[in-house]
Amino acid sequence: MASVDVVVQPAIALESGRGAAVASDRALLAAYARWRDMDAFRTLIDRHQADLLRTAHAILGESHAAQDAVQEGFLRLCREAVNLAAQPERSGGNLGGWLAIVIRNHCIDRLRQRRETAPLSRDPETPPDPAPDSESGEILWKAVAELPPLERAAVVLRYRDGLGYDQIAARLGKTANHIGVILHQGLSRLRESQHLRERLGLSGIPAGATP
Repeated sequence: MASVDVVVQPAIALESGRGAAVASDRALLAAYARWRDMDAFRTLIDRHQADLLRTAHAILGESHAAQDAVQEGFLRLCREAVNLAAQPERSGGNLGGWLAIVIRNHCIDRLRQRRETAPLSRDPETPPDPAPDSESGEILWKAVAELPPLERAAVVLRYRDGLGYDQIAARLGKTANHIGVILHQGLSRLRESQHLRERLGLSGIPAGATP
C-alpha cells in the first residue's frame, strides 16, 4: 500500500492546493514525464502557446506556418520531456525560453528552405496583420518582411506588438542588450534601403537625414 501512496502522491499534490493551472512549469513537466499526465501537458500548452505563436508569426509571417512551428515545438517537448525533467539545467530553468529557442530555430530553418526552393522573382511575404493606415505604412511593412529573420522578428515584436526588450529577448532566446543591437541593425537596414526610399518618394533625401 505504501508504494501506491508514493506513486499517486505527486498527482494529488498537483491537483490540490492552488491546482495545476498555477503549478510551476517544472512540476507540470515532471507530471507529464513520469506519469504521462495529459492535463499537465495541456496546461503547459495553454500557458505558452500564445506567446510562442506571436514569435513564430513574427518570423514566418503566416498563420498556418506559425501554428505548424509551434506544434513542432510541443512535439519536441514531448520527445524530450523525460530528459528535461531529469536535467532541468538543459532548459536553463526556463521552459518557456527553451520552447521559444526551439521554435525560433525551426522557423529560421523553414525560411532557409523557402529561399532555397523559391524563384528569385517571388514577392516577399508581408508581415502578419500589419494593419497599415496608409499606403506608406503598407510599403514599410513589406520592407520589414524582407529583413533577415531575427531582425524582422525583433522589429515586428517591438513596433507591431509593443513588447519591451526583455520580453523580446525571452521570445527569441537572446539578451536584452543583443535585442537592442538586432533592432538597431534592422532599423538601419530599413533607413538605408534604396528600394524602400524610392517607393516612399525619399530618393532625393540622404539616408542619414532627419526631418
